[in-house]
Amino acid sequence: MTICGLDFGTSNSTIGVLQNNQQTMVPLEQDSDGHWHSTLPSALFFGFEADQISFGRDATNRYTNGEPGRLMRSMKSLLGSASMADTTQVKNRFYTYDEIVGFFVASLKQQAEKFLGENSPALESVVIGRPVYFNDTDAELDSTAEEHLAAIARLAGYKDVSFQFEPIAAAMDYEKNVTSEELALIVDIGGGTSDFTLIRLSPERHQQTDRQSDFLANHGIHLGGTDFDRHLSVTSIMPEFGMGMPMAARPELSMPGHYYFELATWHRIHLMYQRDVLLELNQLRLDLSNKAPIDKLLDLLKRKKGHHLAALVERAKIELSSCDATEVDLQSLFSDGSDLTINNCLLTQEQLHLSLKRDMNKIFRALDETLTQAGLQHKDIKTVFTTGGSTALPMVQNCIAEAFPNARKVAGDLYNSVGSGLLVEAIKRYQ
Repeated sequence: MTICGLDFGTSNSTIGVLQNNQQTMVPLEQDSDGHWHSTLPSALFFGFEADQISFGRDATNRYTNGEPGRLMRSMKSLLGSASMADTTQVKNRFYTYDEIVGFFVASLKQQAEKFLGENSPALESVVIGRPVYFNDTDAELDSTAEEHLAAIARLAGYKDVSFQFEPIAAAMDYEKNVTSEELALIVDIGGGTSDFTLIRLSPERHQQTDRQSDFLANHGIHLGGTDFDRHLSVTSIMPEFGMGMPMAARPELSMPGHYYFELATWHRIHLMYQRDVLLELNQLRLDLSNKAPIDKLLDLLKRKKGHHLAALVERAKIELSSCDATEVDLQSLFSDGSDLTINNCLLTQEQLHLSLKRDMNKIFRALDETLTQAGLQHKDIKTVFTTGGSTALPMVQNCIAEAFPNARKVAGDLYNSVGSGLLVEAIKRYQ
């Protein structure tokens, strides 16, 4: 069949197809141990030496191993922002962000077609997942984001392009296993957004094409796992590099925080490597009584290790999903000949909780607004279905348990539920 469901995510992406009439998530990348993964990290690397573009784990590995080039991650975060129309310089050429996202989307299509085999027809019809809001404060930018993504998909070779809200797609995946009618709350907390759907599900409803009467409410907020990474980094790691450091002459003033927020934001890190930024930081260094932390920051930036640092923080957050504490290997950032020394940093569940407390409050206020839209209360919800990598965090699980103590909790596939549900939707629309 020529249909597919495409989940282009902030952190990870998947694509589902029909293989021998069976719904299948495409194995997109093989890791260093030979294991295939149906998730492809949403990363792209422009290699300067061979003028080659690579994707996913390979892209990140080539960059962190020191190969000259430009790494881009969290590209989906640009959709819905005022930066959508901007360009960025890679070596001697300027690319639009649409072009860059297009490279990645086209690679997913190519991998899926390769998986299906050379005798299979090209994929032509796609249902793409989208958050409830690309931008939850500007309706025009939100609409424009979908238009951009549709145009990108068509340039990649798709003829029929349509969209479905990601939490509704997750609901379609969950409904395949529902045995009786139930009112479900779908909680999808991914890399860039937190989205919610209230929906009536049943085996009989699953066969219907028109489901509008079953959708009771959709809502979301532009806040997710990459924001969690940034806030954890700013509160727990960036002080090692001078954040909050007081100025010698005026101790009531401290190092400007915007440098550290840039360094903790995946798609902004490259801006910290610019010559004018380094000059500004060197000037600020003169006004600090303790210059050791800022020297570490400057050395980090000269070595272009900002993405490596962000990856360490992301890994620590993931590890804290299943352990009480973890060590961030900051020494690895300066292991290749630097005269500077730095201690590794121990992060705990408590630090993660404190870093994300404000985020959790915002997310669960948005969840409550979803219930309000439908005129429902917490006690009316019979099932809470969770998907998205960030729902694995213990504090998210605890908040859900506290809010819905009597509801059945169902954990979906963290990374494949949305893509699988988008394929279900594609079958209904195009088959």
